[in-house]
Amino acid sequence: MQQFIISDMETKDKIIKKASCLFLDMGIRNITMDQIASEAGVSKRTIYELFRDKDDLVIQSLIELIIINNKQMISIIGQSQHVIEAIFLIMKREIEHRNSYSQIFIEDMKKYYSTVNETLYSHKESLKEFSASYTLLERGIREEIFRKDIQIELVDNFLYELINLMERSVRIKALKPQPEDVLRSIFLPYLRGICTQKGVALMNHYFESLTELI
Repeated sequence: MQQFIISDMETKDKIIKKASCLFLDMGIRNITMDQIASEAGVSKRTIYELFRDKDDLVIQSLIELIIINNKQMISIIGQSQHVIEAIFLIMKREIEHRNSYSQIFIEDMKKYYSTVNETLYSHKESLKEFSASYTLLERGIREEIFRKDIQIELVDNFLYELINLMERSVRIKALKPQPEDVLRSIFLPYLRGICTQKGVALMNHYFESLTELI
């Protein structure tokens, strides 16, 4: 029985990896279950034995992509001199990643934001495990870069809700802002606002290098 469970897990993981690549390259709506089955080397019946439907596969694929991405960002945080450096390196990386995604994928995935976020970030333990910003805020407080009086869970959830708002808002979308515009005008000023004097000084220093980093 255990061997069958391991085999199913390996097959499921393979399907998710193949589906994720197809979604990123061609968008979600353009990919059929037949294509996924063919690329993964399994039957369509096998996919439906492991996933309820296409939406279930999409959501699990997006969750896997987010977990991988967050682990990479947490690694950046751990290797950085301090959280301000980490913020700028992560921002640069995220812009590069976003520019590599197909526009169709970016548009298609908006449908799943709420479900994915609710699945990943509904519990405090999940925030600590899957949220790079939670890790960033914790370290920033320890380094006396962020104020000690901020509530990490509240700020972390606010940042995710802000990202969702940016993606869903018709008014903001009509302005066609570039990612770097959003960073300069919204996210960096907010982060600067929760900084201590030490954090503000570091932020000001890195602002001078903003053009080179982003």
